[in-house]
Amino acid sequence: MKSIKALTLTGALMMLFLLILIVPSKSSARVDVNGHNFVVRIASTQAAREQGLAGWMKLDDDQGMFFVFDKPDYYVFWMKGMLIPIDIIFITDGRIVDMAKNMQPPKPGQDPAMYQSMQPADSVLEVKAGTVERLGWKEGMRVK
Repeated sequence: MKSIKALTLTGALMMLFLLILIVPSKSSARVDVNGHNFVVRIASTQAAREQGLAGWMKLDDDQGMFFVFDKPDYYVFWMKGMLIPIDIIFITDGRIVDMAKNMQPPKPGQDPAMYQSMQPADSVLEVKAGTVERLGWKEGMRVK
């Protein structure tokens, strides 16, 4: 009887270990913009970039999503599936190059708003709407 319990426990532990290896974790990091720190989810795959913050009901003042691209380009961001307003900060070589402030989620039956950066960007930070104004962010500020 003890050996069956030991085998069952060993099997369960092995399954847990395999799940940890197979199931990707939600990658997060810290981003600093002009001395203000944010805990961000990293969107580095196409699937993660397409999902973005869609479906999120709330975003804290120090939370965001950080999109990483393979090369600088004029990326288009839209508000499809968004439930909360956000600020979108376009970044190149660690500096803010453009911002879309207070982007609103679509109302029922309305097409989602879209914004394309005016400068090529190699990364993008999405934060709670009003953050850019509240913290006085400007183009050229450093992002680490």
